[in-house]
Amino acid sequence: MTAMDLVIGMLIAIGTAIAGALGTVGVSSVVRARQMRREPLREAARQAVIVALCGEGSMTGEALTRLGQLPRRDVARVLLDLAPSVNGTSRQVLLSLGEDSGLLRRAHKGVRHRRWATRLYSARVLTAFGVDSEDMWLLLRDRSPEVRAQAAAWATIAPSPSTIQRLITLLSDGNGLCRFTAQDALIRIGLGGSDALISALETANDDLKEKILIIAAATGDERFYGPAAQLAWDQSPRTRQLAAAVLASTGRSNAGQILVILLDDPSNAVVLAALVGLAKLSYWPAAATVERLLHHASWELRHQAGVTLMALGAPGIVMLRATARDEGPAAEMAERVLQLQALAIGSEAA
Repeated sequence: MTAMDLVIGMLIAIGTAIAGALGTVGVSSVVRARQMRREPLREAARQAVIVALCGEGSMTGEALTRLGQLPRRDVARVLLDLAPSVNGTSRQVLLSLGEDSGLLRRAHKGVRHRRWATRLYSARVLTAFGVDSEDMWLLLRDRSPEVRAQAAAWATIAPSPSTIQRLITLLSDGNGLCRFTAQDALIRIGLGGSDALISALETANDDLKEKILIIAAATGDERFYGPAAQLAWDQSPRTRQLAAAVLASTGRSNAGQILVILLDDPSNAVVLAALVGLAKLSYWPAAATVERLLHHASWELRHQAGVTLMALGAPGIVMLRATARDEGPAAEMAERVLQLQALAIGSEAA
């Protein structure tokens, strides 16, 4: 190959690259121009929908007319943008617009589509509109983790016993997004899922047990008191730590007695959780036991002991003042907490 052939080849390659770049720019320009032409129509439709949502029932027809001038994708965009901020009677108007525009009908059909992207999009539409569907619970077993996660988010709309049971199964899913979304959904469902979660605790492994206890601590259902009291003596420090948090969340006064015992736990994480729980319960009979932890080697535990004593009210404050008159790490921590309280009171007074 001669030098001239190389030059010609390079020129051809450069020309091809330039042509490709120009083609991309051209296509982008066409797409952008089309979007700009549609923007006035989208804005007009958005305003018409807002007017209808604000109580102007007679304007629903105008909103549908405006939506009918848009492509399906833009109709979905307009309605989905407004869905999260709509409640009450306005939501009923939005649902009516979703039905009449065909958006919800297509979403109901789409949850059984063979393409996972269509199933995911349809599930998102039904979730945004808060619509129940007989087919949606099937997506909790979908082969796509993204679809399973979206179905878990939807499950808060109509949490049937079978749906709750499937959410518990998803807590052990191989995909992290699915596990997180299922956990969040069960927290949102709250008391309605407690019985199934308590039942699942009986046979759960350590990993599932941990996730259930996190949900129990967030919901604060008193029914978790019994299981948490038993798990407070579990072999796993992490389980004992979470059991302490659950006991405090139940608000039961006798939970304080168990938390006091856990202050002697060999795990600092468990002791810390017990201190936080006692502060949450304001369990003042624990003041003397908590005060001993002001002498602990761990700065974190000394600090939380001081904060907990402050939360216990008069008995705790008396012990903090007595300890502050001594010397050493315990006295320094007691003085620190008392000063923080003084600053907080001064700030509120100002």
